[in-house]
Amino acid sequence: MSEIKKIHCNTCNHETNHVLLATHDKDYHEVEEHQGQKHLLWYENYVYGFWVCRGCDTALLEEKYTCSGMYDNNGDEVYSYTHLPERKNKAPRVAKKYVHINKKLNSAYLEVIKAHNQGLKIVSAIGVRALLEGICVEEGIDDKAAYGLSGKIKKLQSVSNIPESIIDGLNGLKFIGDDAAHRLNESNKRTILLSIDLLEALLTHLYEAKFDLQKKADLVKKAHNE
Repeated sequence: MSEIKKIHCNTCNHETNHVLLATHDKDYHEVEEHQGQKHLLWYENYVYGFWVCRGCDTALLEEKYTCSGMYDNNGDEVYSYTHLPERKNKAPRVAKKYVHINKKLNSAYLEVIKAHNQGLKIVSAIGVRALLEGICVEEGIDDKAAYGLSGKIKKLQSVSNIPESIIDGLNGLKFIGDDAAHRLNESNKRTILLSIDLLEALLTHLYEAKFDLQKKADLVKKAHNE
């Protein structure tokens, strides 16, 4: 039985049932060999789907993407989706409201969202890198604690108890920012979106979720002592 799902149709101008007619997979891996053992450094997986609207027969290409570090709270892989031609119902990205991060980090985050919504790809990529470095400094990892952003990211794993799979993704953000800052290379829209997703998850993990957990623990302790 053919796979069917709802996708916004640019011709019908609303969500319609689309049928999947063909798929193609592409994988990319970076492997390092150390002392006879091979270690996976980075991987990417693409699934291209050819979908056709069942209402008007208009076709589109869907790119389903995942890579190192793209996991949810249960450890399951998550995916981003890009459609070509681009869907006409896309709204600007809405910034998350963070309560427990400092003013500098929040300001940098909001500037990244603004640059992304204005289509400033190089500025967005540089902002992503700067925000990541700002998070490291906020966690007490400055130039004295570790050399370069790669060193800071590595130290972030032990200082702030960040899972290794997330650290792999953060290293990808360093290269995105380096390409933009030193070579003026643009990252595509999907890559910037994934970078923002990862940083939002990191900000939530380090500050919002931690504060909420502490607050609930204090309430339980207070109730126990009454």
